[in-house]
Amino acid sequence: MTGATTATAVAGAGMSWGTIASIGFSALGAVSGAMGARQQAQAAQQQANFQASVQRNNAIIAQQNAADVRNRGEVEAQEHRDRIRQTRGAVVASQAANGFLVDDPGSSNVDLLADVMEAGELDVLRIEENTAREERRALIQGQNFTAQAGLFDAQASAQNPGLAGATTLLSGAAKTAKLFA
Repeated sequence: MTGATTATAVAGAGMSWGTIASIGFSALGAVSGAMGARQQAQAAQQQANFQASVQRNNAIIAQQNAADVRNRGEVEAQEHRDRIRQTRGAVVASQAANGFLVDDPGSSNVDLLADVMEAGELDVLRIEENTAREERRALIQGQNFTAQAGLFDAQASAQNPGLAGATTLLSGAAKTAKLFA
């Protein structure tokens, strides 16, 4: 049947042109709504995929930050150990220049050198501990970003543009069918 023949048949069935127009616009609205629902679901899916990508990039950056923290901490600890050795060398040279025995096992000079080395190593341990804590924070942040990416991936997977369009179309078709009743 052609469009004109269908309209004539419907009009012949006792429907007014206003009713026919109302049914037509209702059907058109259902199709338009279905297309809009489909596009909206696609946009939500694309947005979630984008956010997941951003979170994965953030996780990579957090891992790079953790590596940077570790490297900076190792350098700082080594530089501090070097300063400790330099300080020890300066103390030994100063004591020797003043005529003190620097290698005498029972002397206060040996005890002073041991104290300098011990205090320096405590500082190195603090540096290493702070570095480990900061590195751990960066790694945890990276894990959180990875988890967030997983949630966005799940959100994107939950979007079904075809289903959203189909359900909207069926809902509109049901409303249009009520106009026949």
